[in-house]
Amino acid sequence: MTQLDAKRAELSGVSLDEELANLIRFQHAYNAAARVITTVDEMLDKIINGMI
Repeated sequence: MTQLDAKRAELSGVSLDEELANLIRFQHAYNAAARVITTVDEMLDKIINGMI
């Protein structure tokens, strides 16, 4: 019965390694998007303030 319980936990459980890898990947994507938004914000600031 112990082997059956272990196998069921293995198949239905959450892989912490996989979840950590996804978390790191999503964090990198978030950081990249934040850099894009910051760059666009700085460009718009220079354009708008340059017109005045």
